[in-house]
Amino acid sequence: MTSTEQSQESVRSTDQWVDRPATLVWTSREWLREATAWIDESLERRGITRVPTSPLQPRVRPWSTQLVVDTDHGRVWFKAAAPSMTPEVPIYSAIGDVAPDLLQPLWASDAERGWLLSPDQGPVLRDGADAETVTPLTSAVLRRYARLQKAAVKVADRLCDNGVPRLEPYDLVREWDAQGFGPRATTALADAADRLLAAGFPTTIQHDDLHLGNVFGDGSTAGAHDARIFDWGDAYVGHPLCSLLIPLRSPSAGFGLPEDPERDARLVRAYLTCWSELGSSTALSALLPDALLLARVGRILGWQRALAHATDAQKREWAQHPQRWIDEVVELAG
Repeated sequence: MTSTEQSQESVRSTDQWVDRPATLVWTSREWLREATAWIDESLERRGITRVPTSPLQPRVRPWSTQLVVDTDHGRVWFKAAAPSMTPEVPIYSAIGDVAPDLLQPLWASDAERGWLLSPDQGPVLRDGADAETVTPLTSAVLRRYARLQKAAVKVADRLCDNGVPRLEPYDLVREWDAQGFGPRATTALADAADRLLAAGFPTTIQHDDLHLGNVFGDGSTAGAHDARIFDWGDAYVGHPLCSLLIPLRSPSAGFGLPEDPERDARLVRAYLTCWSELGSSTALSALLPDALLLARVGRILGWQRALAHATDAQKREWAQHPQRWIDEVVELAG
């Protein structure tokens, strides 16, 4: 493709988003032809041929869609994200330079269009987990994820320079206050930010949706130690401890288990083993309520980004999710 053709292609891709919900873009014949052509070009460079009956589009959400591509070398996955979502291409690029064994491999990417192409990685850990194994599997993932975060400290500024949101503790406080969710909670959030920053944690990547459904692995404890983390569309650069919000809720939300402080403490200890130079596990664990309070604000902002290209009906359908986080912040802040 010539530079002129590439420019025209870029314009066409950009024009698709003008006053159009994401799901209408992604289900249009024009977009599907464009995506399929890009997939074919990417596969051809690897000497791989797409099976003509694919791709199939198993899921379309307001924030992303996936295409399943069968080839003569096995299954391949394509992902496209809405422009409002965190750009994943620079995340894979930057973290791939410092912790490549912790991410899924990419075969092709397009940063401008937010497109990713990767070979099938098999099952996710959630598929093989149950009530007995969810805690040891999550513990293994948290140890691995903390190692990724420590490595990513070196590239935090690079991530922000390439479009990943920077939402450090005071940024979250300012966003809460600016949007008027609940003025009486602002003081509690600011106090939490003060305590978190005093602990000396470095700024790094925060996945913000870390659960076993976003981790490739065969479901065994041994497999979890080689697991690869994916789906970074909610990620931001901020305080590492905020990452614990979703993993601590997942055993109950995903597996129907009752709340269990001992289980939570086990998961937190697994995560904090990588941060022992900053203090004892007891001292660092004491910061958890502050981190989880602020992390809820991050989830609210993540939902706003996710629904930025939704239809009015889709916004109503998903409105309960950001509202739940708002209600929790107000309740916890007193």
